[in-house]
Amino acid sequence: MKSQIKYILIFSFLLSSFSRVSAQPKLSIDLGLGLYQPSLDGFDDNTAFPAKAFLNRNLLLNYGVYYEFFSNARIGYNTFSSFDTGELVFDGFKGAFTRTIHYRVFALETFFRWKPKIELNFTLSPVWGRGSIQVDTKPSDMVDDWNELLNSFGDDSPMTEMGATDAMRKNWIGYTGIIGIRYYLSSRLAIDLKSGFLNNFYKEDNWTLYGEKVKGPKMKIDELPIFSLKFVYGIK
Repeated sequence: MKSQIKYILIFSFLLSSFSRVSAQPKLSIDLGLGLYQPSLDGFDDNTAFPAKAFLNRNLLLNYGVYYEFFSNARIGYNTFSSFDTGELVFDGFKGAFTRTIHYRVFALETFFRWKPKIELNFTLSPVWGRGSIQVDTKPSDMVDDWNELLNSFGDDSPMTEMGATDAMRKNWIGYTGIIGIRYYLSSRLAIDLKSGFLNNFYKEDNWTLYGEKVKGPKMKIDELPIFSLKFVYGIK
């Protein structure tokens, strides 16, 4: 990982050393899709959840907004989101669930125009990750239903009482390094292809459910290769 960061920093320095040509609109919005391959053992090895598939494991919805504050640099907010929905099935419980994982990138991006319509760019930025598991339960069965789910993750200290909340959540931090190439279809519209790595400092302990610390799913989401393809539209 240290070698990856070294090469990325060298590439960033080289980008900043090139001369610039006429600027595109300073404010832009991005929308596209990303791909990665995490190891979500708490879901994939847990027979209560629906089977692993491309849409709920590998596909990421990617959107963001950027502002060009210097002739060769942008700051922005970018999100990669993974979704999974379906029905949980335990011995004494069936219920709909929704699982989301968000990788929120507070991006600092440097770039240079290699050719009039082609741009090379680089991002090295912190990541704020958030996971959420929401389960539909009947109020009278809420404690038992959630305890069955927590037991499936290996939590041997289940809940004894709960209120109206029906989602367990977890936050973590990380960082990302991404290199990209952008082709401008016009002065406002472009296609942007990126690849790099996503590294998250995640532990399954300390998820939160109704103010209590609980154990969540095992997920290996560090040192992940990631790819994205998105459309970029310049606003002004």
